[in-house]
Formats: sequence, C-alpha cells, structure tokens
Amino acid sequence: MNPFTRIQRDVRENQIYRDALLAQPQEFFLQHFGVVPNILERLRFVEKLIQSTGAPHAFMNDLYTVRMRDASPFIQLDITRRDGEACKNWRDFQQIKNELVGAECEAVELFPAESRLVDTANQYHLWVNPDANFRFPFGYKKRVVLNEPVIYRGRAGNEVAGSAGVRIAGDSMAKNRAEDSAS
Repeated sequence: MNPFTRIQRDVRENQIYRDALLAQPQEFFLQHFGVVPNILERLRFVEKLIQSTGAPHAFMNDLYTVRMRDASPFIQLDITRRDGEACKNWRDFQQIKNELVGAECEAVELFPAESRLVDTANQYHLWVNPDANFRFPFGYKKRVVLNEPVIYRGRAGNEVAGSAGVRIAGDSMAKNRAEDSAS
C-alpha cells in the first residue's frame, strides 16, 4: 500500500449525493426522519444530512480513499476501497490509522445495535482518539507481534488443549495473559 496524499474535495460529490437523496421515495424519508416531508422539508432534511456527513479532509492512495471528520472527542475515518470492493485486511486499517492520525493513537470500529446500523456501501469507519496517551479500558495491555503466524494442525493460530492448558503452539501471549491475571 502506497502512502496517502491529501486530495481536494470534489464539490460535485455533494451534488451527486444530494440528487440521489432527493430521488428517494417518500417511504425513505418516513423511515429515516419519521415524517413524509413536503418539498421544502425534504430539501432541508437532505441539506442537513449532507452538511453533517461532509468531510473537510480527504486522502487517497493506490487502494483507498479516506475522509476525515471531527467527531469530538474522536476523529472519524471513513474508509472505502477505490475499486468499490469490500475491505478484507485489518492491517490496512491499522496502517491508515497510523499514517493519518498517529501510531500511538487508539481507534475502534463499532459493530452497532441493529437499530443504529448503517450499511449503504462497502464503507468502513474508525473512530480514533487523537490523544496518543489515551487508552481504551479494554483490549490487550502489551504488544505481541509475530513475524510469521504460528502453524499447527495445518493452520495459523494459538490453541490451548484440554483442561491442563497444554500449549500446542508457541503461545507468545500466554505469559502476558498469566501476568495480567496475576495483577
């Protein structure tokens, strides 16, 4: 993956989005806004939505386009592949976060309640805390990165067998888990 470069926002993008939203049937507005609006209300709803989702910063590389928005206290990264395909590699998201916000900043990808689900495209969102000292109160406490995955039973991963907890594969995290549970 190549480094990102800042790109200018294409002002036509908002108009394309505006036209697509205005072309939606009345049921769309009823479902998303709770009313069937008249034409002026429809224009106001659409404009408010466009203004709230517009991104002041955009970046592009050979694989991805990323739009960056302020979502205080977080920065929202809106990530899409340039070819429109689904993103499959979490390491790409890690690299995007590192390059655009900071290597020591933490981010989350939210899998929301169904009532808050937004699924309109192969589009992904990371919420990044820009404070390099901030840590979420969950997740691993120490870095453990292997150059090559541990292979056992013909596949990569770590596995603990039986009630005795015998390590089948070199589990570099076992020591960290033992230390964490002891503290």
